[in-house]
Amino acid sequence: MQHAFSQASTASLDAAHAQRLQCQRQWRGFLSALGQEFAEALPAQELTVLMARIGMRFAAQHPLAASDTLPGLQQAMNAVWDALDWGVVELSQSSAGMEIRHRFSPLVAAFGEAAGGWAVGFLQGAYQQWFDAAGASGLKVQAAGAPDALGSVQLRLVTA
Repeated sequence: MQHAFSQASTASLDAAHAQRLQCQRQWRGFLSALGQEFAEALPAQELTVLMARIGMRFAAQHPLAASDTLPGLQQAMNAVWDALDWGVVELSQSSAGMEIRHRFSPLVAAFGEAAGGWAVGFLQGAYQQWFDAAGASGLKVQAAGAPDALGSVQLRLVTA
């Protein structure tokens, strides 16, 4: 029993440590307060849409290097994320569509776990903009869940 407790405690400490590394100290209080205000002012669905618009604007301001292959597109996306310490993305095909696995985004560290459901809209919007610019208009990026404690989230590009 004690072994299971220590593993759970270690995992919790590891997640807390990772979150401190993902969001710089000077931004934590501000972004936490901003997220709380967002959550009090707007319903979660409207916040998701707002964050998607912010993500689309971000992606338009950070256009990808041209690529005509999936590995090249993934590499271009990771070049943007890496330059900003925003984690990594893995793209893969599945029967359900294109799988987008974004790992280690600072969204949970910045806004808190309670905001994960709407904060992921930022990634939806960014990937939507990038896929549209790559010629995949008519397809839609959807979240397959909220980010975990380390900011990792599964998204999917599907037929609109």
